[in-house]
Amino acid sequence: MERSIRFTGFGGQGVILMGIVAARAAALYDKPVGKDGKTQRKSAIQTQSYGPSARGGHSKCDVKISTTEMHYPFVEIPDYLVVMSQQAYEKYIDEIKPETKIIIDPDLVSGKPQGHAYYIPATKTADELGTRVVSNVVMLGAFREISDIVTYSALEKAMLESVPKATHDLNKSALALGKKLGLEAIQGKGKD
Repeated sequence: MERSIRFTGFGGQGVILMGIVAARAAALYDKPVGKDGKTQRKSAIQTQSYGPSARGGHSKCDVKISTTEMHYPFVEIPDYLVVMSQQAYEKYIDEIKPETKIIIDPDLVSGKPQGHAYYIPATKTADELGTRVVSNVVMLGAFREISDIVTYSALEKAMLESVPKATHDLNKSALALGKKLGLEAIQGKGKD
């Protein structure tokens, strides 16, 4: 199994953190059991890039997760595209294949792509929690449910290691709400 993910948005949204948390969850904490009954090892590679300005410019974080040896570190065409800004949508929407699953925050992206699109109101949900800062964590929880690449417990553990301790309760709530939104999207309530 090898999966590639592209997290996109604008600088300041925590897009890079999303990729770091997903990669850490896979490589350090997710230990699936194979068909032979043995624990499998997952590997992860994470790369990132920023636009001309750190805040407000485009931001991209690519992650590859595999249970086999990876020979090439870069994501060319992702299996999953997570989009959290209109600018990122316009920049990356043409770099997909027909089966790429696209996860969009409809509060910040007006595009309606063809194919497997899921609409997750991460920004609106984070606002309801009291701060937009956790919109990336909401989206990460939804991504986990839609992709099923890593376990929820592995993702939560990696996320809690990556955010300040004072924000743990807020981030746990954001991740749980994202999980709920992801489940609803799979059931067709947020899917196109």
